[in-house]
Amino acid sequence: MHRSLQALQYYTSHSEEDIQRLHERIRSSLASTESLTDTMIRLTGQEPLVPFKQDTVTAEEWTAFLAGKHHSQLADFYGTLVARPILKEDGPIVQREEEEIVPSLSRTHRETEPRRQKVKVRTEPRVKRKIPWGWLALLLLCFLLGAAGTYVYSNYLARPATTEPKSTVEQPVTVEKSEEKTKEPETDAKAEANVLYVKTRNTNIYSDSGLTDTLYEADFGDGYRILETTDTVSKIELTDELTGYIKTVDTTKSLKEDAIADESLLTWVGDNLDTSFVTETLIDLIGKSAEDLNSAYGPPERTFSDEVNTYLFYGNHFFTLQNDKVIAIDWSETAITNAELATLAPLQLETDTTGLVTSNSYRLQRFEKAGTSFSRVRLAEQNL
Repeated sequence: MHRSLQALQYYTSHSEEDIQRLHERIRSSLASTESLTDTMIRLTGQEPLVPFKQDTVTAEEWTAFLAGKHHSQLADFYGTLVARPILKEDGPIVQREEEEIVPSLSRTHRETEPRRQKVKVRTEPRVKRKIPWGWLALLLLCFLLGAAGTYVYSNYLARPATTEPKSTVEQPVTVEKSEEKTKEPETDAKAEANVLYVKTRNTNIYSDSGLTDTLYEADFGDGYRILETTDTVSKIELTDELTGYIKTVDTTKSLKEDAIADESLLTWVGDNLDTSFVTETLIDLIGKSAEDLNSAYGPPERTFSDEVNTYLFYGNHFFTLQNDKVIAIDWSETAITNAELATLAPLQLETDTTGLVTSNSYRLQRFEKAGTSFSRVRLAEQNL
């Protein structure tokens, strides 16, 4: 999330014209070099401190990334780039070597230097002619020792084992093959998803595996890390200190679409929801304490707490705090529908009255309010 914060900080502190110009400069550089390292040097005058795992990226991949398609390497590159001072004009891409080559090829200067170099080259073979005799003697000695060792092994050591070892040599081969076959399912098991999402409007989370003591009520789209799971019950992590149990049938481990870019999701929130109360940026609000909110907005109109979270209400929105840090912002009364939420990206999980879109670091959840024309929308941090 660190790179996402840097990218959004740049986005919110620069004009749209500056951002578009930077995006076009990146696209132009990638179109000419397809190298993230060269593009970094051209735009900042500095090489990356850590080489990029995938240094070659096309301009088309960059365009798709801006359109919202997830690309982990471009996300890391963009966050690293905007964290540095950007040059007003594109810098050169290591051209000093090419410039120095031209004078070295001049026919009118330093004609004597190549001749001296040729003389030095001729002296090298003379020196080498004195060396091979010692090396040849050493190689000959090694050859004789090797031949003697081979003779002894083949005639005295290998013969007693000519009948039985043939069958025993084949056994390790079959054992290795069986081990390889047993290892394949293990890698498949590790690849299983260890995160689940609530797929019903609400579902209870219990403190015991028998599902008798209700601990918390989860909403559609809430995500949790799985600690243990069976066909009927899953043990999940609610906080760093608290665990709970949830009915497996009310959850899913897979979403329909891939996560989108953080920038795309946060831009949509700024354009479609009331953010007039935001004094800095939405990212700055995530992680604030109750004291920070009280200093910025005054005492909340009302407060509510359960076993997991604390909720501070201000007008038509409220903050969800966990361990005294804001983890979500809810807009209580919006006119957003599933169709309007889908203009951001195809819904990854939905029902007739709910919808979910996720990015690399955030979730956007919609809940229709029964009997009204309003819906509640939640922007939550995706710490999974």
